[in-house]
Amino acid sequence: MSKRGFDVVMVRRSGPVSSFSLRGGFFYLLAVLLLVLTAGLGLCGWVVYQQQDLVMAMVDEVRMLSLRAERMEALLQEQETREILAQQAAEEKPSPPEKGRGRGTAQPAAQPAAETASISPESLSEAKEHGEQPEPTSTDYIALRNIEQKLEGGDLVVNFDMVNEREGKDPVSGYITLVARGQRNGKPWLEAWPPMRLTNQGRPQSFRRGTPFSVQRYRHVRARVAAINDKYFDQLEFVVYSRQGELVMVHHQPVNLGRPGGGN
Repeated sequence: MSKRGFDVVMVRRSGPVSSFSLRGGFFYLLAVLLLVLTAGLGLCGWVVYQQQDLVMAMVDEVRMLSLRAERMEALLQEQETREILAQQAAEEKPSPPEKGRGRGTAQPAAQPAAETASISPESLSEAKEHGEQPEPTSTDYIALRNIEQKLEGGDLVVNFDMVNEREGKDPVSGYITLVARGQRNGKPWLEAWPPMRLTNQGRPQSFRRGTPFSVQRYRHVRARVAAINDKYFDQLEFVVYSRQGELVMVHHQPVNLGRPGGGN
């Protein structure tokens, strides 16, 4: 069989007629070139897609490293605060009476309560007299759900979920502190998780002492708030700050465990 091809005739309005022939291999070569070009474009698109995924993964990793660094700083601060509280608790304990003293011997005065936990009635009344702005009780981008309270080994343990309420589900980050209000030996008493110094109004002296969080959809949190012992707590306050330190929400929750020794 003879090879088949194509004859192309080119005609101009003036001038001689020229012609040339195209064999079938030319079209095969053209098809191969188009196929290689398409494959090259697909490969470039795949490389760009992989690079975009890599960049997004690096951004997420940097964010997680930042949160872990903040968490490590919070843990160090928490350990420092625990040591301060332990030292102050040791100073609070009254010294035992010495033997051999008569009835008329004056008993040593009890040490004042720790600055981080005890609030005198005078301080509470002064806080009420001040015309302070009301605190926000809710926000449109973070919510607390499934709050559970229980006793574990004599400690008040609170489990709850932090839910991202944003429509686009962009990560929500900030700091959260739990404040337990109650009484100890008939006097007003405050304790916080994580342990920290509180103001007379029961708010962190430094919002960065709270537990940092970053919520994409929801996050489960377990907080061992305080040891019950000789204390009675009647209210929990979930204090939420933004990354910049703005107070965005204070959620109040009654403590439903009852008094020590008689709760559920």
